[in-house]
Amino acid sequence: YKISMKYTPYKPNSKNSGSAFSFDLTNDRNNKPVLFVSMIQQYSWNDSTKNGSFKENAKNPEKSATIMLNETEAGEFLSSFKVRIPYVAFHKREDSSTIIKLNPWDKKRKVKEKGEDSFYTTPAWGLSVSKNSSQLFQLPIEGGEAEALSQLLKAYIGKVFEFNSNAYKRDDSKKQYQSPQSQNNPPKKQYKEEPEEDDVPF
Repeated sequence: YKISMKYTPYKPNSKNSGSAFSFDLTNDRNNKPVLFVSMIQQYSWNDSTKNGSFKENAKNPEKSATIMLNETEAGEFLSSFKVRIPYVAFHKREDSSTIIKLNPWDKKRKVKEKGEDSFYTTPAWGLSVSKNSSQLFQLPIEGGEAEALSQLLKAYIGKVFEFNSNAYKRDDSKKQYQSPQSQNNPPKKQYKEEPEEDDVPF
């Protein structure tokens, strides 16, 4: 089955330091659900129209990047949105390294009431992705955007569970057709010992 869900927040600013993010829930070549996060740095700012442009940097490898979040990282985002604690993740691939940070902050929201401006403290988050210490992509996330992104993250986790469940069912059906000898002598698995962590409470 084909999955296609996308959430694309664009955040230009007058300092020309904004970013466009695209969270894409789709399938890989094995039909497994995957979540890609594509990022583009802001190219320009038009002060008269108060609009920013990103498309000129879309194909520039120095100004754009793509990462992939697994289901646990998606869960960490949801947890940070819910309990408002920072989250940091590290991706290492060959000569490339990426640091993902999600930090909660309090934003002042202006609301006009009876002709006067009222200010309310509202929950917000700052998402930053640093790639190879040279590329930085930043996205401020407000409450409504966090709710919208949460729906996509939850859908992603659910699709991964569904895919894994169907994979287990396919494996079980294959085992039924194996000879009794192959069932009684399963291949030995090699398990790598996990590194010890002193701070884990168990």
